[in-house]
Amino acid sequence: MRRGSVLVTSMITMMFIVVIGMAVLSLTVQGVHMTAKIKNQTVAFNLAESGVDRTVRWFKKLGSPPSIKDEFDPFGGVQKLNGGSYVVTVFPYDDNGGATLKKYRVRVSGFYGKESEEVEIVLRQSSFGKYAYFTDRETSASSDGRIWFFSGDKIRGPAHSNNKSDSSFQINWGGDGPIFEAMVTAAGEEIDFAPKDPKNEDQFKQVFSAGSKGYQLGVDTIPLPASSLEQKALAWGSDDPYPSTTGVYVHTDGGIFVQGDAAIALQVDGSGNQQFKFTQGKTVTTLTIDLANKRIGRQVGSGETTYIEGTVNGVLYCQGDVTSLAGTVADNIVAGDPPVVAFRNAYTIVTDVNSGKDIKVTAPIKHRTPYDPALGPSDPANLSSGSLGLFASNITISEKAPTDMEIDAIMLAGSDSTKDGSFGVENYDEKKPTGTLKIMGGIIQKARGAVGTFSGKSIKTGYAKDYWYDARMADDPPPHFPTTGGYDRVSWRRPPG
Repeated sequence: MRRGSVLVTSMITMMFIVVIGMAVLSLTVQGVHMTAKIKNQTVAFNLAESGVDRTVRWFKKLGSPPSIKDEFDPFGGVQKLNGGSYVVTVFPYDDNGGATLKKYRVRVSGFYGKESEEVEIVLRQSSFGKYAYFTDRETSASSDGRIWFFSGDKIRGPAHSNNKSDSSFQINWGGDGPIFEAMVTAAGEEIDFAPKDPKNEDQFKQVFSAGSKGYQLGVDTIPLPASSLEQKALAWGSDDPYPSTTGVYVHTDGGIFVQGDAAIALQVDGSGNQQFKFTQGKTVTTLTIDLANKRIGRQVGSGETTYIEGTVNGVLYCQGDVTSLAGTVADNIVAGDPPVVAFRNAYTIVTDVNSGKDIKVTAPIKHRTPYDPALGPSDPANLSSGSLGLFASNITISEKAPTDMEIDAIMLAGSDSTKDGSFGVENYDEKKPTGTLKIMGGIIQKARGAVGTFSGKSIKTGYAKDYWYDARMADDPPPHFPTTGGYDRVSWRRPPG
């Protein structure tokens, strides 16, 4: 009996071991399959990300955004890579035709083995309006000498330098607060600090609000636009030859085209409409942009006002110099509950950049309703504030401008094809008494223009800088303000499924 019991017990034990072994083997097989599945999913995901990166590079190499309206595959079908493959589909946004910054939804499916993964991003053209401060090189446009940031300067938005001609940021620090209150990027590998390099976080925070993490060196260069020819064509809006007779021309399929030099005053009429008053010799032409009624009033001298039905695209192009620019930027028209911008009052004033045509600012240019950077672009209190962009060979503040000066605009001086181009003050080393220059917008320039001189840490002539960033300019710049040629990734997601 005992021998039989032992045999039965042994058989039961062996059966138990076999069952456990089979279960372990099954779990091992399942684990191997799961590991292989996870591996294949990971590779498929990486293939999809590779497709995204290639598509972003494809967009950047185009030079101008694709005009295709329907969905398309930029690479013509399945792309094989590392034993797997991916497929790209681009969906242009329906409103791209009239959009200042065109957007595209990019969907990429990656395949490896039996697994597939999908990634979707939204690309949007990148505007120079994303910068509070931008230069191609950090030297003077007039002398090639070094121009310094001083401890009293304030740059309250993103800053970038291409560091061309081996120039570096020159920063004289040592004040109570940071000079740069947002991220600083540069293509060069160093920053020239005075009187010495910052050594610890407290010292770095006297330069950058984020301390030693507030700057990044060795980034890609960003070319300036090649010319202002695109804005010229947009302003004319016609296949007819450009006018050769001095005057102000309006095309409702385009914008406002000015032949010859002109002094331009920005005005607001009694109904809140934006007015442009052009003075060319003894001829004064006033245009009233009636956004609500979609018409443009035109008056020459004291003559009768005639009306042109329709609106303009927001580009004002001057074939000559803008010899004087000053005044008030009218408000947007805001309506609804919650309030939204129903009609946007936004313009880009442009000259023939590559022919050396300039804009001279002779008095303050201000928003009728001030923009408050502390509240953010979408705050209801900021919806009314209009927008202005300037693009010229040089943008200069007149030596006769007031002691304290303000310009509410995003400004770009020079092009990738010009030797120079800067924003600065006329006779900056002679202008007295001194004051503060407030910018609400941003400055983009080929080379540094001087706005003042310093003795030690004190301003001697010209202006101290007080530069505020208008964050609306990144997402919603003035119409047809130049883009960087690059694209921003607005969003990224892995679609469910």
